[in-house]
Amino acid sequence: MALTPQPSGEGAAETWTLKQITHDIPLTGPAREVVELGQRLATMRGASRTDPVHLLEAMVLLPKNAGHRALTALNVNTGALRQWPELDPALPAAPAPIGPTTRYLLNNAHREAEQMGHYQVDPAHLLLALLYRDSAQTADRLEAAGLSIYAIRQYLTAPESAPKAARRPPLPSLTGARRVSPVFAIPVGAAIVGGVGLWSGVAPGLTLLFSVLLVIGGWITSLCIHEFGHALIAYIGGDRSVAAAGYLSLNPLKYTHPVLSIALPIVFLLIGGIGLPGGAVYLNERAIRSDRWRSFASAAGPVGNLLFAILLGWPFLVFQGQPPFGDIHFWAALAFLVFLQFTALVLNLIPIPPFDGFGIISPWLSVELRVLASRLGMLPLLLLFYLLWQGGPVSATFWNFVSSLSNLLNVPEYLVYLGQQQFPHL
Repeated sequence: MALTPQPSGEGAAETWTLKQITHDIPLTGPAREVVELGQRLATMRGASRTDPVHLLEAMVLLPKNAGHRALTALNVNTGALRQWPELDPALPAAPAPIGPTTRYLLNNAHREAEQMGHYQVDPAHLLLALLYRDSAQTADRLEAAGLSIYAIRQYLTAPESAPKAARRPPLPSLTGARRVSPVFAIPVGAAIVGGVGLWSGVAPGLTLLFSVLLVIGGWITSLCIHEFGHALIAYIGGDRSVAAAGYLSLNPLKYTHPVLSIALPIVFLLIGGIGLPGGAVYLNERAIRSDRWRSFASAAGPVGNLLFAILLGWPFLVFQGQPPFGDIHFWAALAFLVFLQFTALVLNLIPIPPFDGFGIISPWLSVELRVLASRLGMLPLLLLFYLLWQGGPVSATFWNFVSSLSNLLNVPEYLVYLGQQQFPHL
């Protein structure tokens, strides 16, 4: 049952904004459209607040809205409901606050929706509440036009007319769930310091240090964005545990895995300049609403790497690979960092465990295949890296694909190579 929203003001004149109402009462898009137009109509009628009669008028004036379609399907004489002077609903008007009677009506509509097993309030639920006797003005008009509570309830429960949007769980609000941790400022700040130091070229003896700050700081920043993407889509898909675990905070300490997050990524950067996916977020897949959302949650991480690569690499694209200003050591380190993003993107999309590519297809595989993948553990990862380091067709295909993605941003290969040379190696 819906909780009573808090009024926007104090004293006897209790009114609410639509945002306050929807904090506790989930409305479908068509229902929100009715309420928003009702608020504007109330202002145009000179009313100080939005009452149920304004919502009924809004339904009559919105022929494409689900509420108007319900009236038509139930053979209601909508002409008999037009008892107001004509107004153009397209005219701009400030929304009038929602009054107590409308608040009670929306609560009644929400209760009706919950009793029917619906997650959101649809205009048809609003029609049902408009027929309650505590809204006598609208109830009388609807009954006179040929609508009854029995008819609208039958309409709402009939398989062919039950509102699909109302049967879908609403997307959760991110208010209070996401926050930026102060720890995130450390890698971002390191990357900025390294970038400014290289850009200015004032301390050639510190090129190695500045390159490490830019590349490592930028890499950890991208790791946070990658894992935040997983957590964000999982949260929207129904897994609330990611908020409690701190995965929506961009805090790199929340994404750490003793081997995958610290040791292996640094080692692989030092020995070969490959961006090993280093973070780890633990998702409650049972809580995610569907297989499609589970795939989206896995894909969100690589998408984060792609967006970060574009954010870093746009100057190469704009200047056709020849940025006209700044020290060359800065552009070399930046090119190397962009290249690392593409290596992480390609690696993550390989459909073997434990990469995200396998997570994307895993919900659609048989239970037997998923059990087998779980038993294999890290073996596919180790085998892949062996093939990459040994050369041959697997290695050639991987690096050619990474280079092709870099070329799409016009990142020069000689700058990537120079950036690798500026970075320390084992």
